[in-house]
Amino acid sequence: MKKNSILLALAAWAVLACNKPEPEKLPVPETADFKGTVTVVYKETPFDNEDIEVNFTPSEDGKTASVTIYKIRFVPQMPVTIDVTIPNIDLTVTKDAILLSCDEVIPLAMGGEYPRYTVTGLTGTQKDDALEFSLHFGDYPTSFKGTRQASSSL
Repeated sequence: MKKNSILLALAAWAVLACNKPEPEKLPVPETADFKGTVTVVYKETPFDNEDIEVNFTPSEDGKTASVTIYKIRFVPQMPVTIDVTIPNIDLTVTKDAILLSCDEVIPLAMGGEYPRYTVTGLTGTQKDDALEFSLHFGDYPTSFKGTRQASSSL
């Protein structure tokens, strides 16, 4: 009888041990291209840049990333488009998303640093197939909302 009780207890323990919940899988930052709308507030009026391509590139250790915005115009009167890279964005990985943040950084454009449009207050998320962020380029509040592209067209 005692032997059966021990065997039953061992069987119950084995069943419980096998039903341990799997550890939560955290998202892994990975290079991806997104397409969406960049909105720049100019003279208190939103100016939408539609179908803008954005590249998200995390560092090897996944702690920082850079974001490149392709062919953007900051104001409607801007005669040309430029590519702007925002380096040194801090990444925080949670179970639900990858959080982006950067208090202040000088963006790169036209072959060098572009301090006139220093990036401040960047916050955002990369979750599933969506990337969203907001920031100030100098005095211009700017935001992006887009979806991951299947393959790069950049």
